[in-house]
Amino acid sequence: MTCEHCCGADKLFDLKTAKKELKSFRKKGASKVTKRLIEAVADDVEGKSLLDIGGGIGAIQWHFHSKGASKTRDVDASSGYLKIAKEYATEKGWEEQSEFVQADFNDVSEPSDTFDFVTLDKVICCYPDFAKLLGNATQSSNHRIGLSFPMSGRIAQLVSKLGSIYMYLKKNPFRSYAHDEEDVHAFILDQGFQRVSSSMSFPWRVWVYERVESV
Repeated sequence: MTCEHCCGADKLFDLKTAKKELKSFRKKGASKVTKRLIEAVADDVEGKSLLDIGGGIGAIQWHFHSKGASKTRDVDASSGYLKIAKEYATEKGWEEQSEFVQADFNDVSEPSDTFDFVTLDKVICCYPDFAKLLGNATQSSNHRIGLSFPMSGRIAQLVSKLGSIYMYLKKNPFRSYAHDEEDVHAFILDQGFQRVSSSMSFPWRVWVYERVESV
């Protein structure tokens, strides 16, 4: 993994952070935003497959496995998150149905490699080129795609800039981004999807799309 931004993400989302998130997950379950995304996207997942881009410790993946999913793949830039996710999968006996890849998703996506469900929970705000990322993500979904990301606007842009200044001072190349939500929505529609769910857990948008059937 040579992407400077992804290397910065690996440094920021480290093993210590992953352990804290797992401790919270064991005690309270997934975060509020992740729970909302799961509720919106995970309809009838038995025997289905999931690609979880930037899957963190695997909260979405664990829900899918608990409901009988056939397989999951977690592609994440963080070695710490992947380590914890692998250990949890082994603990639960899901290691054979789980795959973990440390990479920039754009570097490993293949047109022929598709999944029933694709999720990006708090991911596009961590990526400079949302169109490239979502282009590959939608290409990988043959049914449904769900994402959460911060609402756009001046406040979001200010928060993003302050975060970038902080990362600069920490000498970390990772940056956060406040992508325009209407641009995001329009882009996904152009990929042949229609939005089937739209909700909010301030300041996060939670959107789910389904692929439009060809006539």
